[in-house]
Amino acid sequence: MDIIQLTNVSHYYKTYDEEGNSSKVVGVENVSLSIKQGQFVALVGHNGCGKSTLAKLLNGLLLPDTGKVEVFGMDTADRSKIFEIRKNVGMVFQNPDNQMVESIVEDDVAFGPENLGIPQAEIVERVQTALQQVGMADFAKRTAHKLSGGQKQRIAIAGALAIRPNVLVLDESTAMLDPLGRKEVLGVAKQLNQSGMTVVLITHFMEEVLDADLVVVMNEGHVAKTGTPMEIFNDEQLLAEVGLQAPRAVQLAKKLHKAGWDVDSNCTDATQLGGKVCQLLRKN
Repeated sequence: MDIIQLTNVSHYYKTYDEEGNSSKVVGVENVSLSIKQGQFVALVGHNGCGKSTLAKLLNGLLLPDTGKVEVFGMDTADRSKIFEIRKNVGMVFQNPDNQMVESIVEDDVAFGPENLGIPQAEIVERVQTALQQVGMADFAKRTAHKLSGGQKQRIAIAGALAIRPNVLVLDESTAMLDPLGRKEVLGVAKQLNQSGMTVVLITHFMEEVLDADLVVVMNEGHVAKTGTPMEIFNDEQLLAEVGLQAPRAVQLAKKLHKAGWDVDSNCTDATQLGGKVCQLLRKN
């Protein structure tokens, strides 16, 4: 079932020169996209390609200048529906420090439900459940700003989960994290998706899209291609045009296969590929 539908959506920004004259800059243009219940969707592209603009259109933070965005059948341009839309589509942004509103972890996670007027007993249950979902239950009483970047981002995800959304949008949520922090956040996203939640991941780290059901490649505000991860990784011309590269394991597997090694050219697992290479070397 399609739960989010974008139809011929365009959004433009205004810029001004020194004389105050305005000009129009494309955010996204003529984008059509369907997201189904339970999908793991990855939006990828270089900086400025439109992927973050598209993310903000999904829950009404931005509105289309033309076209239509529908979330569970609700038009984001209908301001009477925007509260319900944002309850259904939770968002986590790039900088975890900018998302912290309370000093104690459990208070920060409770902020959203409190603003929805949820009864206190239910807020306590929601906070506990959300922290358990992101593996941070033992940190409930800790000072949020003393946590690592990955831990802070997991708390930000818990804050979104406490509102009980049906869709979680991660807008470059791993961009400012070290490799360990990225692994932590991506692991949470995968677990949530496996439990049935629809996840939309905006990223420029191609290793993060390996488990996606659908990859949407953005370029200059347009959808350049959609497909499975391997369909995207195998389109070398497209990747070159949009300034992206396949994950290193995929690149290495293809080079080894081309050189005559008995490895799967579509291998995406670095550990599996390393094991296969070691096995082949032992035989020789």
